[in-house]
Amino acid sequence: MAEIWIQEEEVSDKFLGELGHHIKVKGSLKAAYFISEGSEGDYVERNRKYLQDFLITQNKYPLYLTFVYYHDDYKEFQETLHESKIDCKISFLEETRTYWTALKNVRYHPPYFMVKIMDARSLSVVLEETYWLPAQNEFYAISYSENLFFQLETVTEWGRTRESSVANFELDEETTFITIFHDGAGFYLYSNKEKYSTVKNLCSNLPKGTVITQINDTLVSDDSNESD
Repeated sequence: MAEIWIQEEEVSDKFLGELGHHIKVKGSLKAAYFISEGSEGDYVERNRKYLQDFLITQNKYPLYLTFVYYHDDYKEFQETLHESKIDCKISFLEETRTYWTALKNVRYHPPYFMVKIMDARSLSVVLEETYWLPAQNEFYAISYSENLFFQLETVTEWGRTRESSVANFELDEETTFITIFHDGAGFYLYSNKEKYSTVKNLCSNLPKGTVITQINDTLVSDDSNESD
């Protein structure tokens, strides 16, 4: 039985700037929440499993998963997905990254995968194969629409400027998307759909048996915190 806590968030430039990745949201949101099973013990697996259960409970497909991968073995990983009968598209970010070898510095454009998920089986397989990436703080997002694109922009990090591929989410229609918290310890849900517009609406769409231990700064009593 999953035990989670929920934090309502106000989306602002400051909030988006503290997520660990450069993100922009174009359009209005009705709500944003942080949902987590905590950050102790085997928390990565628990949070992966809860995200999987949450998405399966919503029972809405296709889902569009986008994640940045490592340059050296992305083709092998593509084959891993194909062996599981999951199609994907690979593109490359405009930004340039560098890694060091014993002989030279290698500059490259990071590859990113775009996976169209059509059913619960594919969703389970993909999350099991890829959730280690956001646990290592690579960019990772799931959306109910094809509303994500990357745009090269000048950003400031630790007092220095550099060129970075910024993730832009366009909200021209009712939709929902998800990004992963630091180290894979939970996820952010952003939506302009009525079904998630309030905490009460969100809770009515959680997986059956979910125990909510805290909402914002308020602990939830034992006799009223289980999702139907």
